[in-house]
Amino acid sequence: MSTSMSAPTATPALREAPGSVPRAGVRRWRRGVGHLGRVAIGLVLLVAGVLKGLDPAEFAHQVAGYGLLEPRLSSVIAPALIVFEITLAVALLAGAWPRLSVLLSLVLLFGFIGIEAYGLSVGRTEACGCFGAYVQRTPAEVIGEDLLFAGLALLALWGLAGWAGVRARRAATALAATVVLSIVFVVASPSLPIDAYVTRLSVGKSLKDLDLKDRVPVLAAGRHLVVLLDVSDPGAAGTAAVFNAMAARPGAPGIVGLTPSTEQEIDTFLWSAVPAFEIHRVDRDVIKRLYRKLPRCFLIDGGRVTAVYDGAPPGAEELLSSEAS
Repeated sequence: MSTSMSAPTATPALREAPGSVPRAGVRRWRRGVGHLGRVAIGLVLLVAGVLKGLDPAEFAHQVAGYGLLEPRLSSVIAPALIVFEITLAVALLAGAWPRLSVLLSLVLLFGFIGIEAYGLSVGRTEACGCFGAYVQRTPAEVIGEDLLFAGLALLALWGLAGWAGVRARRAATALAATVVLSIVFVVASPSLPIDAYVTRLSVGKSLKDLDLKDRVPVLAAGRHLVVLLDVSDPGAAGTAAVFNAMAARPGAPGIVGLTPSTEQEIDTFLWSAVPAFEIHRVDRDVIKRLYRKLPRCFLIDGGRVTAVYDGAPPGAEELLSSEAS
């Protein structure tokens, strides 16, 4: 009895349509786009967190300015948000739990958008502080930028589908170290000697550079010692007494005080401290670019900064000898 053996039928190979991209190529392209979005949004959050961390007290003031949190709670939430933002940025850049990291970045961005929309609805026009006190943008500009960043995050979410990222143990170690370093940075940053690099105020700058030319025209001619101070601070009266004594010295430069305080606070200060020098109110968005901590002083001669003094007021002898030279 014979059996007939039939040869196996060959299955014809699938052929890609002309001009089509192989599936492996599509996956690689999609994954590359996802990584691009992940790195981009990670860099944005890292820069934003570091810039906020340069002046956490001012960021807390900006958070309180929305009226959603009381000042005491804002002073806790603001530094915590800086640490969270930096840690999330490192998670994105390192590829730690990518899907969760991208989703958290979306929640953060849409939270910022919602807060800015609320600010616009109540007539708020001040800068939000999303990139720190020294980068000024309107709420409308912030909303537009955050929508763009959210688009990058969505691109990352789409492109990185199925990618697990780095190993969990390595990711946890990196993020734990980031949290510790971020806390140290936020706590130590107000004491770091970096004001000359992160503020507009430095030797050689003109009144126009400082945005004071039209706001305080008295400084345009002659030699003046400009004092930046918060008149609502309990120590402001003692600072005024020091400068009152300095103003009485023959040959001392004219003293001018600049403050971001309200007119009511200035009036109270004039009655209580009786300063022997003029005090001008300057919008907080403008004057905040000149300092991180108060008081801060600078000597201006012929409309240009010739010296900057951080912390304690300069000695009268130093100013007099400077004029003599």
